[in-house]
Amino acid sequence: MLLMPSRRTFALSAVFIALSQTAFATTEDDLAEINVSSSADATATEHSKSFTTSAMKTTTGLELSPKETPQSVSVITKQQLQDRGINKMEDALKTTTGVSVVRDSGKHRFYSRGFLIDQMEVDGLPTTVAGGANGNPYRDSSSMADLLIYDHLEVVRGATGLTQSNGEPGGTINAVRKKPTSNFQAKGNFTFNNWGKAYTNVDVSGPLNNSGSLRGRFIAALEHDPSFKNINKADSNRLLYGVVESNLGDNTVASVGMMYQNRHETPDYFGVPLHENSFNSPFKYDTYLGYNWARRQIRQFNLFSETNSFLNDNWQWSNRFSYTRSNSTDKVGAITNLSTNYKGLAQGGSLATNNLQNYLNHGDEFVYRTGLTGKFDWLGQQQDVFLNYTYSYEKENTMWRRVRNSTAFDPFSFNGAEIAEPDWNNVTDSVNKRDRTHYRNRIISNALSAGIRFSPTEKWHILAGARATQWRNISETNYDIWNSAVDSDADSYTVTKRNRIVPYVGITYDIDKNHSLYASYTSIFKPQSAKDYDSKTLAPITGTNYEVGLKGSYYDGRLNTSLALFDVRQKNRPVYFSGLNAKGKQGYYIPMGEVESKGFELEVSGNLTPDWSLFAGYTYNKSKYKQSESSRYLAGSNYSSYTPKHLFRLYSSYNLPFDNKKWTIGGGVNFQSRVTSLYNVQQASYAVWDANLQYQVSPHISLRFSVLNLTDKRYFENQKVRVYGGNNFYAEPRTYSFMLDWQF
Repeated sequence: MLLMPSRRTFALSAVFIALSQTAFATTEDDLAEINVSSSADATATEHSKSFTTSAMKTTTGLELSPKETPQSVSVITKQQLQDRGINKMEDALKTTTGVSVVRDSGKHRFYSRGFLIDQMEVDGLPTTVAGGANGNPYRDSSSMADLLIYDHLEVVRGATGLTQSNGEPGGTINAVRKKPTSNFQAKGNFTFNNWGKAYTNVDVSGPLNNSGSLRGRFIAALEHDPSFKNINKADSNRLLYGVVESNLGDNTVASVGMMYQNRHETPDYFGVPLHENSFNSPFKYDTYLGYNWARRQIRQFNLFSETNSFLNDNWQWSNRFSYTRSNSTDKVGAITNLSTNYKGLAQGGSLATNNLQNYLNHGDEFVYRTGLTGKFDWLGQQQDVFLNYTYSYEKENTMWRRVRNSTAFDPFSFNGAEIAEPDWNNVTDSVNKRDRTHYRNRIISNALSAGIRFSPTEKWHILAGARATQWRNISETNYDIWNSAVDSDADSYTVTKRNRIVPYVGITYDIDKNHSLYASYTSIFKPQSAKDYDSKTLAPITGTNYEVGLKGSYYDGRLNTSLALFDVRQKNRPVYFSGLNAKGKQGYYIPMGEVESKGFELEVSGNLTPDWSLFAGYTYNKSKYKQSESSRYLAGSNYSSYTPKHLFRLYSSYNLPFDNKKWTIGGGVNFQSRVTSLYNVQQASYAVWDANLQYQVSPHISLRFSVLNLTDKRYFENQKVRVYGGNNFYAEPRTYSFMLDWQF
C-alpha cells in the first residue's frame, strides 16, 4: 500500500502550493528574456540560466518533460553547478532532492529512498557506480569524472526498470555530456580557497569549418587540492576532454570523443575514534590517523561515439558506444579499531594498525546501444514508441596484498611516520606475515527494451513497456599466498546466469496545461550468489516501486513543481540459516527477506522571475524490515537507519536590481534529521548553510565569492558502518572560495 497522506503531508503540500502561487504572480512576459540553450540537444541547460530543464530521457529513453515523466525526477543544471562552484559528483548530489551521500573508505555511495543507487548512466549508457559491482570500494578501479565535462545531471528516484533492469530500486543518475556548439565560445575559471586549493579550467567550443558542418569542443582542467586535515600530500587531478561532431549528409549527425583523467588522492580511510561510550570524538577537526605513504591513484580513459540518423520527420535511429579503461592503486595504512564490540577510546588508550594493504585494480567496460524512436498519429493523437538493444561487458581484475601488522600507537602523538611503506612484492617475510589474492570479475549483459507512450485522448497518456535482460557474472578468486606461504585453499570459479523480464507502467492525466496527475509501477532485479538448501543459486532479489504524484509546469517549462508519494519494496532477500544443507555442509540461505520503504517528496525548481531562481526539495522517508533477517535485523526495525527520515535542500539566487544588475547573491541550506549507523552510532540532525556573491565586472569577466558551511557546523558525514573505533569522518568545515570566470 502507498503511504497515506498525514497532516504533515497536507501542511507541506500547502507550502508547495504557496510557492507555486508566488511564481504565478509573475507574468509570462516577464520570463520571455530567459535564453534557451542553443545546443542541438533538447535537454541541454548550458546558457539557459535556469535551475530546471525542458526535457530528459533517463526514465524511459523517450524525450519527455519532467511533467510528462510518471516518476519523481530532478535535474542539477549547469547554472546550479556554476553558482555553487561544484565540480564533484558527491557534492552535487548533496544538493538535490531525496539523495543521501554516504562516505565509504575514501569513496562515496549514493542512496535514495533507503536503497543504494548502484547504477548510473552517461549520456544514457549504463555504467556501474564505483564500488557497486562487487560491494568492495577498494576492489574498484573506476572514478567519477570532473563535472566540468557535463552539461547537467538527471536524477530519477525509485526503480528504473526500462533503462537499468538489474540493481537496487533506489534510482539512477544520468550524467549528460557537453556537446559542441554551433557558435564559437571560449570560457574558463580560476578557483582558490582557504585550504590552498588551486583549480583552473578552459572550455573552447565551436565550428571547425566555414559551413559549420564540423564542430568541436575541448575541455581541460588542473586541480591542486590540499585537505583541511593534517595530510602531507595534496590531492591533484588532471582532466582532458574532447569531442568532434559532424553532419553526415542531411539526415545524420555523428560524434566521437574522449576523456582522460589522472587523479591522485590521500583518502582518510578510517576516520577517527569516538570517546568511550560517547558519540563525540576527542580529536581535532584536522586529525588524520593514516600513514604518510597511504595513497590512491586512479587513471581513467574513455572513448565514446554517437550517431543519430533521422529516417524521416517521425523516426530516428541512434547508436551509442562507450569504452572505458581504468587503473587504480590503493595503498591503505592507518591506526583504528573497527571491532563492533569496541566501546570507544578510553583515557590513555591506544589504537592498533589495521594491517597494511595494497590493491592493484584494472578495469575495462564496453557498452553499446542501438535504438529506434518514432511517433505516429492514431485516434487523433500523437503516439510515441521506442525500441532499444543494449550490450555491456564489464571486467575488473584485482591483486590484493596484505602485510600483517597490528602495532599499536598513541593516537594523540601519532604523526604517520611510525611505519614505513613495506616492500609489497616480498611475500616471504617471516616477521610480518604476507597474504596475496587475485580476484577476477566479469559481468556480461544483453538487454532489449520496448515501449509506447499511448495517448487515447488529449489528456490521458499511458506509458507501458518492458525490458528483457540476459545477465551473466563470472567470478574467480585465486588464493595465492597466505601467512607467507603457498595458500592451500582451493581457488573458486563461479558462473551466475539470470534471464529476467521487468515491466513498466505509468499513467499521466493532464488536469490542465500546467498540471498533471500520475501513477506508476516499475520493478528491477538484482542477481545474487547465495545458495539454498540444495546448493542452488537463489532467485534474484526483486525491487518494485509504486508511486503517485502531482506535477506542475509553468512559463513554458521554466518552472517545475512536483509532489510524489512512493512505496518501494524489495523481496527475495537472502536470510542465513546455520543448519546443514542437503550435502551435509554448514549453512544455507532462504529467500524470505523483505523490506519496505515509504515516503513522499516535494520539489520546486526553476525560475520564479527572470532574475530569481529557486531549487527546493523535501523528502520524508521511513523504511522497515517486513521479515526478520537476523537477531540484529528484526521485523519492524528500521531497515535504512543511515538514511535521514527528513531531508531538505534549498538554494536560491537573485540578480539584484541595481548597478545594471551586475550583482547576484545566492544562498541555501542542506538539512537532514538524525541518522544511526548499522551499529547504533548516532549523528544528530544538522543544517549546513552556504552563501555566494557574484559581480559581473564586464561581459567577459565575473568574480565570485562563496562560503560553504557558513556557520562552521561540526558534524560527521553519513556512514553506514560507523563504529566507536573508526569510520567517523569529520565533514568539511567553513570554506571560503574565490573564483574568477572569463568567457568570450
